[in-house]
Amino acid sequence: MTEQSPTSRNIRRAGRADSTVVQQISADAYIPAYMAALGYIPKPAEEDYSPRIDRGEVWILNCNRRDVGVAVLEERPDHLLVYSIAVSPAEQRRGYGRALLKFADQRAIAIGVDEIRLYTNLRMKGNIALYRRHGYVPVGTRQHPSRTGEVLVDMVRSVRRAYHNRMPRFRLEDITITNETRSYPGFPGKIGRTREESEPHWNLPVRPPAGSPNIVIVLMDDMGWADVGCYGSEIATPNIDALADRGIRFTHYTTHPICSPARAALLTGRNAHSVATGWLAQNNPGFPGYFGDIPLDAPTIAETLRAAGYATIAVGKWHNSSNGVSPNPTWPTYRGFDRFYGFLEGETGYFFPARIVYNNIVAPIDAYPEGYYATDDWMDKAIGFVTEIRNQDPSRPFFLYIANNAVHGPLQAKEADLAKYRGRYDTGWDALRAARFERQRTMGLVPSGTRLAERDPDVPAWDDVPADQQRLFARYMEAYAAMLDCADQNVGRLVALLDQLGELENTIFVFSSDNGGTNSAGPAGALHFNRRYAGLPALPVEVDVERAGWVATGRSSAVYPTGWAQVSNAPFPSYKTYTGGGGRRVSFIVSWPDNLKEFGAIRGQFGHVIDVMPTLLDLAGVPTLAVSHGKPVQSMQGKSLAPVLRDAEAPAPRDEQYYECWANRAYYRDGWVAVSLQKRGEAIDFDNWTLHSHAEDFSENMDLRRQHPQKLAELVAAFDEAAWANMVYPLDNRTPAAKFLELPPHRRPPAESRRRFLPNAQTVHRNVVAPLIANRNFQIVARLRHSAADQGVLFAIGDVAGGLVLYIEDGTLRLTYNGYGRFHALVGPGVPAGEHSAVLEYEALGRRRGRGRLLLDTGEPSEWGELTPTLMGGFHEGLDIGLDRRAPVDWGLRERHGIFRYSGTIGDLVIESGPFAADMSFA
Repeated sequence: MTEQSPTSRNIRRAGRADSTVVQQISADAYIPAYMAALGYIPKPAEEDYSPRIDRGEVWILNCNRRDVGVAVLEERPDHLLVYSIAVSPAEQRRGYGRALLKFADQRAIAIGVDEIRLYTNLRMKGNIALYRRHGYVPVGTRQHPSRTGEVLVDMVRSVRRAYHNRMPRFRLEDITITNETRSYPGFPGKIGRTREESEPHWNLPVRPPAGSPNIVIVLMDDMGWADVGCYGSEIATPNIDALADRGIRFTHYTTHPICSPARAALLTGRNAHSVATGWLAQNNPGFPGYFGDIPLDAPTIAETLRAAGYATIAVGKWHNSSNGVSPNPTWPTYRGFDRFYGFLEGETGYFFPARIVYNNIVAPIDAYPEGYYATDDWMDKAIGFVTEIRNQDPSRPFFLYIANNAVHGPLQAKEADLAKYRGRYDTGWDALRAARFERQRTMGLVPSGTRLAERDPDVPAWDDVPADQQRLFARYMEAYAAMLDCADQNVGRLVALLDQLGELENTIFVFSSDNGGTNSAGPAGALHFNRRYAGLPALPVEVDVERAGWVATGRSSAVYPTGWAQVSNAPFPSYKTYTGGGGRRVSFIVSWPDNLKEFGAIRGQFGHVIDVMPTLLDLAGVPTLAVSHGKPVQSMQGKSLAPVLRDAEAPAPRDEQYYECWANRAYYRDGWVAVSLQKRGEAIDFDNWTLHSHAEDFSENMDLRRQHPQKLAELVAAFDEAAWANMVYPLDNRTPAAKFLELPPHRRPPAESRRRFLPNAQTVHRNVVAPLIANRNFQIVARLRHSAADQGVLFAIGDVAGGLVLYIEDGTLRLTYNGYGRFHALVGPGVPAGEHSAVLEYEALGRRRGRGRLLLDTGEPSEWGELTPTLMGGFHEGLDIGLDRRAPVDWGLRERHGIFRYSGTIGDLVIESGPFAADMSFA
């Protein structure tokens, strides 16, 4: 009455629940419990399972030649459902569990599903532990359908998707002989001894449905709500404006107000803290919401689309990896992108990007060609990748993520673009902000009665700014506008390609920014902004005025003044990193001409960055993943905006959202928003909240906390609940220096160390070399073989932002020290022909002061010279040996000699790191 299982000799098929075979096989001591078990199958709330066994198979499990239990297996479209009743004596149950799990794996492989699900009683701790050891993960609980008060745990195990991975190790007992043919496990065809006796089977590649749209996300960096033409700007952005003309603009779209968290939320559809990215990816303070890397159980939109058959491309800025030194699972191609070209860090130069990564390889670039500009380069590669895909596969849809670093600092722009804006900003920020606001009112972007936010008290009236500073400040804004203009031109290049391919109408475009405009450089801006990253105050504005000609060139690390940030964020107050309107509210455009026909429309419904991924998947008809990297996925917290895109009267899919950045907090619910802004470096004020009603106050200028104290209390309590649920706590309000310079213990350099580096290799990453010289004593020794005519760079650390370069010029050993805009030079001894050790000795004296001298093994050292301030990161480049690649430490040296490759031979370079300055701190 029984038949041998094709996959296990230890399991005998019992048949259907209504079969008398069951009773015949089960006529033993377990029959009462077994028969009771046949009457139900637990019914999950979200599935329509019948409480019978007439759709599943019943199996008696045998272990050590004894029947030890029963399992019901039901094949579903995408998973195998397992219901099991352990009815053996307690001492037998462990064997039952092993047999059941082994058999479930074999059955899943045989039927070709990707997932096994089972339910077990919450009280059965031993069973839960056993299932965990076999790769099952709890994903939820539900009430027992027939036993009041009992709880079932839903557990999931993934089965690898690829066919060759589903094949178990070959075993004789896994073969069933049927009429002279053999069937291999998991192979649906037939295998005979010859091809004529066999039936082949091909696994078809996954393809999205015919006509699936391409998807393009264009993400700007640090661009405010009012910076593009279709949101009221005077900056020429005709191509972005055209997206709005054939698409839909949102006026109440919000974001996480800083780089990495906004990108993590965009890519995953989940709140930034819940995917461990509540702060900048490279700064890990050691708490779960801030580890810096998106966990593998939070699949990206690229991973989801690639699983559906899309080609996936990313160019530009990544900033979602805590480790940019060497390839690891946080890099773009590990997180769903077929191709990546760009940089991994938070910022880089536009004329001399420090470190471009092509897929998983650091591009071997010593010098960029004349006329190079990063924004153009990103689009060059994007267009090349799309063209390559079309040449190979004319019908495969693609997902393209263009993550511009524009208009993030450093403000560097091409002369041709700058020429369009010369003199355009001489009237100042007050007049410009008023003009943008008036255009917003005319366009219908802001409701009638909206008030322009008051000028920030830290921002002087333009007429009160001295004339020489006005010229400097206007030049900053000219550079900013030119950078955005260039980005728009490149959007136009992509649109032209899609039009040429005949695919423009069936391409979904999303355009937005990661956060609002930044006030990080203060009221006067900063020509040498990277001093901030090194924990140093800005240079006096008089220094910047003297160097005004450096603005927009590759020589500076400029960021514009706060007054221009208020213009960028009009009509809202506040800025990047703050949770006020200017930091969290940004422009958002969606265009899909083939499907969304309400061209030029404006939507006022609420939307948030976590809604982008579910919206795009919904529009494209792509399902979400259930398993990612072998793990059940986190629930997606965003909701699709597709109903709002298709119907102007549709309600927003969500009506509440929390915000947190740098201990600044906010909570939005149903038209009300509570905001708490903090002063950095001071104790967090948990009672410092303002309350705003968007129905009365679109621009968030009126504080209604006294009129509606209960509403404020409700929103503050809601924030606290959301903060705990999303791993927001603990809040961290330390100063920029404390947050940017913090290193976790495992990354802190030893008190003393010796590192040897060899030439003829790519640049050593800054994260490797910077700790070796950071605010500490050090000695760098270069061993060289030198002839009388040889010259060139022996080594360079850093770039235009800060660093040092040791070189031989005109037969003399020389050092240029770039102290973040404060320049020093040391002149050492002459270098005769022969083998030598050229040495830089450095002493950190405390309070960020330092001194150094040069030595050659043939003579006396030079005099000590001041080399202040000590270096503490803040530069983009790492260590070069034998040349100064890409962005130079010494601009004059670059103008004289280019990258100045050393013409002699360098044997090696040794950095001996000594004690830190007495006042050094890592936290």
